[in-house]
Parts: sequence; C-alpha cells; structure tokens
Amino acid sequence: MSKWAKGLRFLSVTIGIIFLTSISIDATNTFQGSQSALSIFADRLSTDECPKKMILINTEDKKFCIDEYEASPGEKCPVPNPLSTLDTSKNSNDTNCVPKVSSNEQPWTYVAQPQAAQLCARAGKRLPTAGEWYLAALGTPDSMESCNSNGNISRTGVWKNCISGGGVYDMVGNVWELIDGEVVDGKIDGRALPDDGYVEKIDNDGIAIETTDSPNTIYNNDYIWMKPEGRYAIMRGGFYGSRSDGGIYSTHSQIDHNFASGAIGFRCVKSL
Repeated sequence: MSKWAKGLRFLSVTIGIIFLTSISIDATNTFQGSQSALSIFADRLSTDECPKKMILINTEDKKFCIDEYEASPGEKCPVPNPLSTLDTSKNSNDTNCVPKVSSNEQPWTYVAQPQAAQLCARAGKRLPTAGEWYLAALGTPDSMESCNSNGNISRTGVWKNCISGGGVYDMVGNVWELIDGEVVDGKIDGRALPDDGYVEKIDNDGIAIETTDSPNTIYNNDYIWMKPEGRYAIMRGGFYGSRSDGGIYSTHSQIDHNFASGAIGFRCVKSL
C-alpha cells in the first residue's frame, strides 16, 4: 500500500472515530460554552423521535414521549370548552375531534378517566403510567410562586417557570392530571398504599410508601389521598387550589373512575 493510500486510510479512520465519539457524548456537553456541530446533530436526532409538541423522556430504564402541555380540545371539536362529562362525550364521539397540545390554551377539564384514555387513543397516544408521569415531572419547581397552585385555572404554559427538567409544563398545579391504572382496596399494582397523610418516603414512581401527620419539606409538603376500600382512579400533581399539598409527589386516589370536574384534566404519552 502506498504512503498516499495509507495516509488517506488513517485520515478516514480518524474522522470516523471523531464522529462516533462525538455522537456518544451527551448532547449537552459544550466546549467553551458552545455545543459542537456534532452534538447539536445528535440532539436533533433524539428530539425528532417525538411528534411535534411532545417531549422525549429518555432514562436508563424508560424511553417515551409526553405532551409538552396539558391537553386541550382541538379546533374540530364541537365543544371548545367542555363544562360537563356530556360535553366531553360529544367531543369524544366526533371522529374529527382530537385533543391538541399547545401553549396558551384552556385545559380540557370535565373529563373522566375512561374518557381521557379514549381521547389519548384518538390521538394515537395513551395515558401515562405513574412512573412515566413522575419521570416527566422531575425538576418542576414545587412552589406557589412558580406554579399555579393558589388561584384560578390558567391557560397552558403561561406559568413559564413551571417547567420540569425535561421541558414539560404545568406538571404541578393548574389541573389534576389523570394517569393510567387504579387503586384497588388500598393497593396500587398489588402494593399497599399508606394512610392519608404527608409524603414521608416514596417508591421509584414517586408515590408514597410512608406518610406522616406533619409536612415534610424534603417532599415539599406534598400529600397523598387514599381510601382503603373500593376501586379508584388516580390523579397526580395537584390543581390550582392545592397550595402546598400539590406537587410531583402528590397523589389523589379517592375519585370514582367516572368522576370529573373543572379541576381535572389530562395529558398523553406515546411509546417508543
């Protein structure tokens, strides 16, 4: 092999190593405060895995997309602002009505858990599991100054500081968010929940495994509501009137699957 050919091969191999190494480095790594072109390229590859207005959550164990904002009725929905489960049924029975994900919109409320599941399916998505919801919520400030937990319902995304580490808005306050699953006779996925109380210890899904009568600042004074008998839907995050009780560790499991109100909404996820 000629010296010229050897040199060309060395150059091509070196470039390949640099490219592969750059792709493997976390896209947030910077050199003197600026991302490299390759790191930006890798970041865009990851982001493009999710549909528009959905955020990629990628951990060692889970990878999925979640709506950036709480769901709102789409432009083709016959009832633009549902005020009852009947209004929501009118929307869900119209095949042209698909929930949208956008900032500065009125959250879709007066929706029961089965309706929320159907609406997510209409959009090719589903309700998040407890663990998915918690992973997406991590990093959200748990304060009445940053999130809407001490006032009236707000439009989606207007609380600009109420954003999770992954870039998801309004996971604390504004509206309770329905999730997939249920609590049966005081158990979730076969595990017994503690009594009503302030969160003292949590599992990997951010749900309390121990409670206390006194607020715990480690868990931002978040609270869990639970009944020992019966079947109940699950909501997370709190709502616009939760004050310090709401937060990423806050869980409400005392509502019937068919219950809906102006303080309950939802967002959807998509598997990857």
